[in-house]
Parts: sequence; C-alpha cells; structure tokens
Amino acid sequence: MVALDACHTKNKKYPTLLFLATIVDGNNQILVLAYGIAPVENNDTWCWFISNLKHCIHGLASPNVVIVSDRQKGLIDAVAEELPTNEHIHCTFHLQMNLRRHFGAQVSKYFQRLIYATTREKYEEALTILEEQYTNGKEAAEYIRAIDVGKYARYALKLPRYGRVTSNAVECMNGAFLKFRVYVARRLIFELWTYMMRCFYERRTEAQGSVELLTTYAKERLDEFEQEDGRYVTCHSDVNTALVQCNGCVEQFLVNRQPRLSCSCFEPQEMQWPCIHVLSWCKSKGEDYLLYVDKIYLQKSLAVCYSHTIPPITEQDLQNVVTCRAPEPVVRRGRARTVRIPNGGGSSRGRTEFQYPVRDEPRLIPS
Repeated sequence: MVALDACHTKNKKYPTLLFLATIVDGNNQILVLAYGIAPVENNDTWCWFISNLKHCIHGLASPNVVIVSDRQKGLIDAVAEELPTNEHIHCTFHLQMNLRRHFGAQVSKYFQRLIYATTREKYEEALTILEEQYTNGKEAAEYIRAIDVGKYARYALKLPRYGRVTSNAVECMNGAFLKFRVYVARRLIFELWTYMMRCFYERRTEAQGSVELLTTYAKERLDEFEQEDGRYVTCHSDVNTALVQCNGCVEQFLVNRQPRLSCSCFEPQEMQWPCIHVLSWCKSKGEDYLLYVDKIYLQKSLAVCYSHTIPPITEQDLQNVVTCRAPEPVVRRGRARTVRIPNGGGSSRGRTEFQYPVRDEPRLIPS
C-alpha cells in the first residue's frame, strides 16, 4: 500500500512543497519510495509526481497496489488519471476530521465502527444507530453515504490494508523531515538522499544479519497469539471450516480455508497472517500455522527490500546536474516589512524582508 502526501517546506525565501510517496515494510518500518519538490499542490503537479513515480517504481501501476491519500487539491483526479487500474482509498483520519468539523466529536469517534465493520450487515446496523441516536446523526449519515464505502470500510475493500487505515506513514515522514524542510531545494534533496542512504544501509545490515525466519514485528505478534492459544476451543465442521470459541465467554469465530484463508474476525484478510483463531484451528489439526504467513513478513523478503545500495552524493554533484532557475523576488503587497534589531544599536529602520515567488511548473523530479 502506497501513501501519498505533500507538505510545505519552511524556507521563507523559496516556499515550495515537498511531495512524498511511502510504504511500510514487513517489519513495520516506513520506507520512502520517492520525493519531489514543486511550487504548488494541484492536479498538474500531482500528475507530474505520480508519472515520475511510475517510471521509477516498476509494477506500481498494478491492480494489486493500493493507493491511500487525503482527498485534497487535485490528488484524486491525478491518481485516477495516472493509475487508473489501482484501488485508491481515502485516509480515514482525514474523513474523521471532516466529520468532527461538521458534526462534532461524538460522530467523528463513532465513525470508527463504520471503518472497522467486518460485514455489510454490521455496517448498516452501525449507520442506523448513528442516524437514530446521535445529535446531527441524520445529516452525518447522509454525508457518510455520499462517500464510496469501498474507499474506507473494511468489509468493502478488495485488497488488504495490512492494518493501516490512514496515510499516517507519509505524515510521519513529513514530521521526520521537518529539520530538513528549512533548506533550499538543492540542500533539501541532498539531506533526503543522505537520509535514505543511511536508512537502507542500516536496515539491510540488520536484515542480512538476522537468523530468524520472520521479521521482528510479525514474530512478536504471533508469539502473543501463542501465549493466548489455550483460551480457545475448535469445533470442526469439515477439513476446511471450523467454529472457534473462547473459553468462558460468548465469543465465536468462523474459520474457513477455502477459497482463501479467512476468519470472521477479519484479521487474516486484513493482515495476511493467521489470527489467534486460525492458530487454534491449525494446532487442533496438527498443521503449521506459519504456512499462512504472507511472504512480506519473511526476513529474507526484508533483506531483498533493502538490497539496493544507494551511492553517496555531494551537494556539488547536485549543482552539476540540477539546472532549474531560482525564483525571482517579488515585493509583498503594501508596506515593506522591517525586522527590528534586538537590544537597540544599529539602524532603527531595520532591514527589509522580501517574499520570493514560485513558478507554476515543477522544477525537480523525484529521486
């Protein structure tokens, strides 16, 4: 699943936007696929960024790749234009913030029941409760019905999200790169390149040195299931289906191996690893539950992910290859702003601060 987002840089003289594309690897680590700089965020700049991204990442324009983003500033249309066969889902955090702004915090919080509904019946039941029992519930329900349910609700998604319902991965990198975003474009690209070079080296070294079959993230989660396995009893229907019940409580879950492994808790479909109910079912049949772990959680897959060595560059290298022009300065409307000299001394008139303009076309391509 690829997350897309753009954020403002912090350089006052050359204000631009940093475009990012990220994924999360099998060890739950964020990996930046590409970055680029453009003067504005609109349909044209997103088409430019995604077009370059397709060129760099082979297989991106595939029906098996999910794109997640917010719904702002031309991004929806750009994804539809450049990646027409990909499933494009909405960041649920942004949906919740919209609901909070229009209908209040209670409706926004309740929306999570709709996001995680595992069947259409549970989804409709939750929507009815919202409509009947909450202030502004009817208006909120109408607003929600206007959004394609296949863009956010768990039961309606065609492909797994691996537990991620937001574009939080790319938002995290926006924050991680905050200290770099004060630089001008060339220095910013240099810092991002160096960051990625170091990231690939450290993660590649760790993955290649591991003797474990699974990544740390997957192993820790499955070990938790192992410890709780004794709480469940499995009642078989046939070789492929079973009812798994929790001892001392009313919880019941249906496990089915055909046509693909599934459980009514929805975790195997979502995470692509066996849930605790599948683990109980496997043990009752004497099967190895590791057979149902997706290959992205294998340590060797993680090593392949970071097998590419990023060569070092210098700022001088970038100066030799980047041919874009610096923006021309413009004076802000109205009276020029002055910056007064602290603690007295010097000229009382201070110095004038100018705002530099940006152009309407992108200037740099993603790495």
